[in-house]
Amino acid sequence: MREADSRRLSAIVALAGLAASVAVTVAAGQDQNFDLITYHFYLGYSAFHERLAQDFFAASTVGYQSPLPFALLYLLDSLGVAPLFNAALHAALHAVNLLLLFLLTRQLASGTPARDDAWLLVAFWLAGAVAPIYWNLVGTSFADLLACAPVLGALWLAAGSLAQEGGGAPPAMRRLAAAGLLIGLAVAVRVHNVVFAAALALALCLPPGRGKPAALAAFGGAALAAWLVAGAPHAWSLYREFGNPVFPFFNGVFRSPDFPPASLAMGILVPQSLADALSLPFRIAQPRAWVYTEMALADVRPAVLVLAAAGAGLAWALRRFAGARAAIAPPRRLIMLFFVFGGALWLASSANARFGAALFLLAGPLAGSLLAGFLPRRYALLALAGVLAWQLALQLGPRPGRWPAAPWSARYLDWELPAAAARQPAVYLSFGSQTASTLAPRVHAASRHANLVGAMPLEVDLPGAERMRRLIETPGVPRYGVFDFDYTQQSDPAAADVRRYFAAQVRRWGLEFSGQPCQPLGLRPPSEGWQQLNRLAGVRGRGAPPRLILCELRAASVSERDDAMREYLRFRQRLAPLAQTCPQVLDAGSLSAVRVSGTWLVSSLASLEYRLEVEDDGAFSMQLLRPPFSTAPLGRIGDGGVMVRDRDCATWFARLVRAG
Repeated sequence: MREADSRRLSAIVALAGLAASVAVTVAAGQDQNFDLITYHFYLGYSAFHERLAQDFFAASTVGYQSPLPFALLYLLDSLGVAPLFNAALHAALHAVNLLLLFLLTRQLASGTPARDDAWLLVAFWLAGAVAPIYWNLVGTSFADLLACAPVLGALWLAAGSLAQEGGGAPPAMRRLAAAGLLIGLAVAVRVHNVVFAAALALALCLPPGRGKPAALAAFGGAALAAWLVAGAPHAWSLYREFGNPVFPFFNGVFRSPDFPPASLAMGILVPQSLADALSLPFRIAQPRAWVYTEMALADVRPAVLVLAAAGAGLAWALRRFAGARAAIAPPRRLIMLFFVFGGALWLASSANARFGAALFLLAGPLAGSLLAGFLPRRYALLALAGVLAWQLALQLGPRPGRWPAAPWSARYLDWELPAAAARQPAVYLSFGSQTASTLAPRVHAASRHANLVGAMPLEVDLPGAERMRRLIETPGVPRYGVFDFDYTQQSDPAAADVRRYFAAQVRRWGLEFSGQPCQPLGLRPPSEGWQQLNRLAGVRGRGAPPRLILCELRAASVSERDDAMREYLRFRQRLAPLAQTCPQVLDAGSLSAVRVSGTWLVSSLASLEYRLEVEDDGAFSMQLLRPPFSTAPLGRIGDGGVMVRDRDCATWFARLVRAG
């Protein structure tokens, strides 16, 4: 392919990817995903306003990661840029991944007949560009596609360096250093990318050669420099405030006094056996949630890649048996090694498609280039056309494969708040897995925010309680409880009034509800102009908008607080035998028991996937905190001990999944 034609094709691919990304984003509506509400928007706010000392777990445990990938969304919103244009700009940045994917596709074709075949190159690229995880995330607040671009860019630069005079010449070293800068940036903005930094370093080591130490030094030194500039300041801030540079993660190592000395479980989707790992590419092809990501995003391409690799391996063995030898071009070899190492590390660390977006984009071109290696051109194109048709049929089906969204409006998360909220500092204590952290940018800047009941509630007798008490007891300001409206939608009649539902839990922290009525909080509806635009574009909301309930709190009497503490300690004593005999279910050092009407909701760092529900009569069950949200009865807890239906705690979770 001539150089001019190659550049023209790259430009066409870039424009097509950009147009499709923006179009899908605009048609999907205003992003309203769970994580945006829980911590993305708050992290963007914290990039411009120091909150570490002022707030405490305002956005739950995930609210302490790097704010860099969320800063642009918040900055544009604070400057009055409407979410439609904000999201479109993010989609354009996300589309850089598709251009880099095409450049990598051309490198994968190096040393093969496909390198000069425009139809095959485009087919390879399309097989990667239809990755459902990309179209699930494009234009949203998730940081994964922004953080994926420097990973793919680093891989492209590193592969290109191997094509330059053996990889040791000054131009090649400069490309390797640039690759190191990008991979270091990728790790700084998204710590999960450390697996890809390791994978690229390992791939560069093979095969060993005379110039490798210098090349690896250039790559590694540049990566470290980029991380020191973009990632170290945030890590240092966390260390200075909490004594843990990745707070609250890995606190079993760093031992911050403000969190239990344990490490948060992060591998919910990690295969539990070799059989699980080997079957994963085929299970991904099924439209089921929580297989490789939180949503049901069927992807047939990993299974096709496995079959293509098997076919290519058989063809290679037959050629070797016949005495034929063929060298693999260095750029092609590097990309393949990166995929193998990166895939293995991704499987072992998270197995979450959002964190492995680079792998799912690369899976298509890899499968295509392997098919073209042992199939005639015509059959390779037919096979890829079939894969594309199959995948598009899955993605264009009745289930959109997108996160919840709202009709377009003038601002993200534009809460209708009392006028005093902007004038007067206050303490806001949120109750809910979906935190109220998005209030922080909308209320007085001196207000303080914490989450008392969330994915991992802090407890009154666990590390972090003293910091939480100091925040709650901030002198001279009013205190408010902010409750998720969904609490009131349960079948339990007591839940209709959050003051009754959470009375005992609030008293344990030395608080009670004031005599003032609670106030519902909702988002401002779109203006008439935005409503007209939504009608013209056919944009409708998917999922209910967030709603909150704001209740004023005051100090409880000492006797009421002591009564609530005695009730809690009695329950902990009853629960202790179960925690001791089933540490894989309950980590005794991080137990949290939320008291609601007639029930204790028990969670721990043993797993954030489930919780125990213990009724006042002693009956207890386990509830799955993700789809299908099933519940399985387990037994009874009494003063005489614990009676269970199945003494093997290891089977409880499997039974819970089967119950759904």
